[in-house]
Parts: sequence; structure tokens; C-alpha cells
Amino acid sequence: MAMATYATTTTTMVLVVVLSISTIVPAVAMADAGFIATTCSKTHNAKCVAVRTANPDSADVSTVSDLAGAALDLAVAAASDAGALINDRSSRYGGGTPEGDALRACSGAYFDAANDLDIDAHDSLGSGDYAAASRLVSGAGGAADTCDAAFAAAKVSSVMADVDQKMKDRCSVARDLINLLIKLPPTDN
Repeated sequence: MAMATYATTTTTMVLVVVLSISTIVPAVAMADAGFIATTCSKTHNAKCVAVRTANPDSADVSTVSDLAGAALDLAVAAASDAGALINDRSSRYGGGTPEGDALRACSGAYFDAANDLDIDAHDSLGSGDYAAASRLVSGAGGAADTCDAAFAAAKVSSVMADVDQKMKDRCSVARDLINLLIKLPPTDN
């Protein structure tokens, strides 16, 4: 009889622990989603919350700095993806064609943007130089404008419009989150 009581008690304890864990885990996930939503609302950037769904690493963020880092990683990925796509599309349009010439301009702009984001902006964010990180991210977002302008100057339809928009979106979210980290002096009203 003592053995049956021990087994029942052990089973009951295991069930209590499992039920406790299963109710805590969703609460933690909800807290992360709430943190992201609250933080993103401070940026006034409608694309901000998409950081959570676009970057699985953002599910574990607990600080604005972590969220800004996750957004910066997405901007780096957008610039790198653009470079790969430019290489692919360049094979369809030869040099000397309006599209090929525009893609060459895009290539240089996105190459510089990827380096600025991946190296300099990450270093600035990590060292706490948020103003420099913000400037670098803003500048890197300009790669999309340079690419748009190259196609407009060539008077051809852009084969990079979707990529350029993604780059603008990712950089604006990263910049806006980094700007939340910049300590502004109090104003006298």
C-alpha cells in the first residue's frame, strides 16, 4: 500500500510540475511580445513589430538594445540578400544595357551598405555609440535610394523595387529602435 501511495504522489507531483511549466512558457512568450509591442509603439514605425516575426532571435529579447540588435541583423541580411540578388539579375542583363548599368550602381551601393551595417553599425551599437550607429543605419538605407535613382536615370523599370523597399523598411526600423537608446537631454518647457 505504501508503494501505491508513493507512485500516486510521484505521478501527481510530475503532473503539477508539467502543468506549471506549460502555463509559464506561454506567459513568458506573451511578455516578450508585449515588450516588443510596447517598445515598437515608442518608435511610431508601423513596420517595427514585424521584427519579431522576421527574426526568430527577437523572441528572446528583453531590452531595447537587444531588439535594436535584432533589427540591425535584419538590415544586414537585407543588404546581403540584395547583393546576391543583384549578382543573379546581372547575369540576365549584360553590361551596356540600361538595366545592367543600373544594377552596377546598385551593387556598389548595397556592398557599401552591407559593410557599414555589418561592421561599423554593429561595433557602434555594441560600444554604446548609438548616434553613430543611427547615422550608419540611415546612410545604409540610402543604398535603396541610390538603386532607385539609377533605374530612374536609366529610364527603365526597376528590377530591384521590392528589394529596395525591404531595405528601406529594415533600416528605418533599426534606426528608430537605435534612436530610442540615445539619451536626449531634458527640455525646459
